[in-house]
Amino acid sequence: MTASSPAIFRIIATARSGALDHAWQMFRAAGFDGIDDDPAILNLKGRLLKDEALLAGGAARREKARRAGDAYAASAARQPAPYPLINAATLALIAGDRAESVSRADEALSLIAQGVPDETPYWLTATEAEALLLKGDEAGAKAALTRAIAAAPQAWEDHASTLRQFAAILRERGGDAGWLDPLRPPRSLHYTGHLALSLPEAEIVPRIDRILAAEGIGFGYGALAAGADIIVAERLLARGAELNLILPLDVAGFVERSVRPHGEQWVRRFDRALDAAAQTIIVDEAKDAGDGGFALLVGLTDLVATGRAVMNAAALQSEAVQLVIGPVACPPGQPPSPGQSARSAGLWRRAGRRQHIIASARTDSPVAPPADRLHLVAILAVVPGAQDAPRLAALAGADALLAAAAPLLAAAPPAAPPRWSSSRLLLAWRDPAEALRTGLALRAAAPGPVRLGLHIGIVTEIGGTGIGSTGIGATPGTDTILAGPAFEFAERIAELAGPDTLLASGTFAAAARGVGSEGARMEFIGELPGSADREDMELYSVMAPGA
Repeated sequence: MTASSPAIFRIIATARSGALDHAWQMFRAAGFDGIDDDPAILNLKGRLLKDEALLAGGAARREKARRAGDAYAASAARQPAPYPLINAATLALIAGDRAESVSRADEALSLIAQGVPDETPYWLTATEAEALLLKGDEAGAKAALTRAIAAAPQAWEDHASTLRQFAAILRERGGDAGWLDPLRPPRSLHYTGHLALSLPEAEIVPRIDRILAAEGIGFGYGALAAGADIIVAERLLARGAELNLILPLDVAGFVERSVRPHGEQWVRRFDRALDAAAQTIIVDEAKDAGDGGFALLVGLTDLVATGRAVMNAAALQSEAVQLVIGPVACPPGQPPSPGQSARSAGLWRRAGRRQHIIASARTDSPVAPPADRLHLVAILAVVPGAQDAPRLAALAGADALLAAAAPLLAAAPPAAPPRWSSSRLLLAWRDPAEALRTGLALRAAAPGPVRLGLHIGIVTEIGGTGIGSTGIGATPGTDTILAGPAFEFAERIAELAGPDTLLASGTFAAAARGVGSEGARMEFIGELPGSADREDMELYSVMAPGA
């Protein structure tokens, strides 16, 4: 067995998805638990034990850290390398053995000094910095980490991983992590605003530039409509920031709907910004929504852009801020602004995030409201039984599943009554946070194996007394049915999940982060292949905080 074994990669991928118990089952099924002389397998064992240690607390955390460190140390004894040595050193600290931690850190430093081929300058210098930090030399660690970052200035994900590790070490040592802040990757920006602005562009641009510079923005997330969107996108590109576009329609359709009506000069500016963008994501709901659902598409797209900014900042150990060019407040006695920018600004504030607003009245009309019976909902699909269980046998436990779900649904009433589709229980909420919390709670409370999938999309209302047009958690009509292709996506995702596993589409993951569901852990695990008229769908594993 070698480090390139496909079995090892599959086990690591399973562990990364959050299915740690299943990863251990695969480890044992491969016969790895009886092997103690293969460095690759010892590193894998250390990795799985380390994951367990970081999720545990107290004596269990220390014991698992000790065992993980011993596995890495055994790997290094057979094939000396900085990777297992530095992991063994950090885990010894978590296990409470500072002397052993320092000893292993010294071994790593000695090996690095001898020269290590086939490793990047960033990784070697960051490992040196980690070893120095474990020895208590914060000044030396800071100097080495600064050199590492200078060697790979745009390796943001590598920087974030190192900073996350350093923060954990400083917590164990009781140190102040404040000195890490200047070394963090740039901040992420979510931007939104009106298509037609009352302020002249010459007045807005310098204010945008000052905000971007003061915040150290390196990543931008938003749409590219005429007006505020294009202006902010251009200023992001002018400072060398990465522009990430999220659009509600395909490019041609979006231009005709949200750019060209405001003048050909905006189309030319759109084309230049589009060409310079790092990525363009099309929220794949337009084919189902039609013209009547455009307002919902705009709202969903902005929610995804919000969540993408937050997710990028979290992945990079940085911060997300928002820039709104639009209303700051409504005149006394006037109803709230109906525009998407105002809704987006309110959502960001409720999540407790920092925000900049350039006040400018709109000189156009807001997007027309959605058709009466179209709704944007977060969907939870629940499949009883394991993947290979006969459908009818799995449904024998449906009554027990509904009984377990009853108190959860009473605490978070769905937007319409629960319904069954074939052998799947389908639930929907207006608020993605409610769907996420209920999915995690139902996975824990289910009396037998369940597979769960989360998605968010536009659906139509059939029959009943309606679920209302505003608010979250509206009381459903007793015979209201929600239907649409979005439910099919949730069902497909649930079918892919392993036993007692909760998966989510990338659209849902971003929407949940957008509304402030920062507690749950969500990790990217791959893509669900699309079709001739559908994009591939990102998939995330969803876990409870600390799980």
